[in-house]
Amino acid sequence: MSWRAAGTLVLAIGVTWIAAASAAAHPANVAHARIAIDERAVDIALSLNLFELDLVLSLDRDLDGRVAPAELEARRADVVEYLRGKVVVSASGRALPMEALALEVGRSADGRTVAEAKLAFRSAEPLRGLAIRCEPLTELGADHTTLARVDTAGASREFVFRSGVTYRETRGAMAVALDFLTLGIVHIFVGYDHIAFLLGLLLTGGSTLTIVKIVTAFTAAHSITLSLAALDVVTLNPTVVEAGIALSIVYVAAQNLFTPRREGRWVVSFLFGLVHGFGFAGVLKELALPSSALVASLVSFNIGVELAQVTIVVVVVPVLYSLTRTRLHAPLTRAASIVILSLGLFWLYQRTLS
Repeated sequence: MSWRAAGTLVLAIGVTWIAAASAAAHPANVAHARIAIDERAVDIALSLNLFELDLVLSLDRDLDGRVAPAELEARRADVVEYLRGKVVVSASGRALPMEALALEVGRSADGRTVAEAKLAFRSAEPLRGLAIRCEPLTELGADHTTLARVDTAGASREFVFRSGVTYRETRGAMAVALDFLTLGIVHIFVGYDHIAFLLGLLLTGGSTLTIVKIVTAFTAAHSITLSLAALDVVTLNPTVVEAGIALSIVYVAAQNLFTPRREGRWVVSFLFGLVHGFGFAGVLKELALPSSALVASLVSFNIGVELAQVTIVVVVVPVLYSLTRTRLHAPLTRAASIVILSLGLFWLYQRTLS
């Protein structure tokens, strides 16, 4: 390898690691809420990604890359005032006063650091014509959502809040299903690690049958573990899951670079697909819904994931196929594998050692 080539490679890896740092810190795009509705009160337990809240309110005063409990407490009044404008409960067309019962730093089911707020809305009269708006962090993008479990009169249901969407008891099941389908699509397109793994599998090409087997194995595997994890049949430590996803990226990229023969990649796709399914489930597990209420949302979410995955395959595979007929195929495959390997190594380091 020439000095120029070596320098170019080092520069590419450096840029990749910087991009990985940005991608790893990418907002989760999802908040969670537990809403309890009584005859004269609405209580909301809200969980917000702390990194995202810092982006909006600049809570990290010492600029060390994390928001400490003391820093959150120092800005308590500002956070409460922010939530007052983002979470609104009204009855009979009249907004109810909000009381902040608690605000603290916690940890979500997928291992992220979160701000946990408990909000209470009280009414002197029985609630009629109830409407709830819950749209924190929508400044970060129109696709930001709040997944909610709504408990009322002994029943639980799920609801997806986004900018301009208000909870009313008359909203139909079809609208909720479409919300979760959209959520599944968005989750893939902002899930850079899942995309990196899939691209790593597809890079080396192969026959149509080979591609179909790889994609089908990945789909079957993550559908199994997504269902088991979301329904709380099987639970894994979120840190182990996230590290396993990073390891899967490292493995397929290294296999691209150092293994001449790669038969049976559908097996690799299936085995690591099981790990990725646990990662997908993290979005839904925070709802803690009964299985009967969660199944419809789980199906819709998984369909959204598959639609996004198929879209990526349909776009990428023809491009890769056309490259196999040119001299660029081998060097580009190698360069792309180096980039994916660098991403995987960075994420593995971040999720296990940092």
